[in-house]
Amino acid sequence: MSKSVFSYPSYRWLWVSGIFTFAGQWIQMASMGWVVYELTGSGALVGAVSGVRAIPMLILAPLSGVAADRLDRSTLLKWSQWMSAATSMLFGTALALHLINIWIMFGFAIVMGACAVLDRPARQSTAFELVPRELAMKAVALNTIGGNVARVIAPALAGFLIVWFGIEGNFFVQGSLYVISGLLVIKVVMPERARNATHGSAGSQLVQGLRHVVRDRTMRLLFILGALPFFLVVPTMGTLFPMYAKDVFAAGPSGLGLMYSAVGIGGITGGFVAGWLSRLDRTGWIQVGAVMAFCASIAGLGLSPTFAWALVACALSGMTEMIYSVTNMTMVQLAAPEEMRGRISSILQVYPALISIGAFLVGPLADLIGPRGTSLTTAGICAVVFMVIMMFSPDMRGMRMSKYTSRGATVIARH
Repeated sequence: MSKSVFSYPSYRWLWVSGIFTFAGQWIQMASMGWVVYELTGSGALVGAVSGVRAIPMLILAPLSGVAADRLDRSTLLKWSQWMSAATSMLFGTALALHLINIWIMFGFAIVMGACAVLDRPARQSTAFELVPRELAMKAVALNTIGGNVARVIAPALAGFLIVWFGIEGNFFVQGSLYVISGLLVIKVVMPERARNATHGSAGSQLVQGLRHVVRDRTMRLLFILGALPFFLVVPTMGTLFPMYAKDVFAAGPSGLGLMYSAVGIGGITGGFVAGWLSRLDRTGWIQVGAVMAFCASIAGLGLSPTFAWALVACALSGMTEMIYSVTNMTMVQLAAPEEMRGRISSILQVYPALISIGAFLVGPLADLIGPRGTSLTTAGICAVVFMVIMMFSPDMRGMRMSKYTSRGATVIARH
């Protein structure tokens, strides 16, 4: 009988550490969007503060992937958590002392984006190598389920903390969560590296990774499929939810927390569904179907007549987003050469960077046509683009997981 992913102790510790990290990140997202909109009343500035996170992601992501392939991943993970904790505590202190202005918010977003870039390639590539290849998609699905457990709890906590203790309480809690995550990483026994994993200079390895993504047809298609929804549709959550909660439904900060929690509940469901779908081979069709349903749910949010219907749309969006993202990221990891997995994982940081870039579009568009019109517009454009890709791309229609699951064994930690 095959083992489950939780039969591997190091994977368990890494998974639990990830829950605390994701919880801190979701508290940050809910809190920052509310703070900016409360102080400025500008959708454009909410999008801009979220958007500047793309700067470190785009500049540092390839370098962080090289670091994940060359350096000790445990050290990278711990330092990312310590830096995130210190930055969050400092920001919370500045809020408590009424020293915050819009420029400090921009600076905080940039620093936290850099910390996330340092963490994610090391975390993703390590998690993939702590279990056998045949369990890879289940491991990725469970990682996303863990992230969405945090998405259920953390934003709701952030919203109620704003009501009970003020906004600064969110950032002190967030910093504490990062500290716990860093302590849990100490328990992870990192897998041994392949001998050729650190061959060549850092610069040459960076070029090799980028060249592989550009030249390999499957990898290129997977990145296009993953990038489009993150640029066009996912930004509606972080940028438009404060507007829906405050202006459209008059639900306040607790309503904002409920919207994020609904997305998280849907995401947990979607993670389990994605794990079940791992037995199916036609991953191209799974990705396209999930994205089309994701676009429909965001459009449904724009059409929701009441807050209750909006929560249903949020839950459906979380579920469908998770199915497509788990399938896409698993295929990227499976298709990546063993010695390039850290670099390929780092290029996945383009996805969250595109959320930030998309926020620059979504925020001003919401000021012009409102959050409802923006949701309908971005979801409609994304759905049309995916239908065109499916019609004209035989590689998309013929994409199969079985091509990669039979290719070699993953190096697994013995502890």
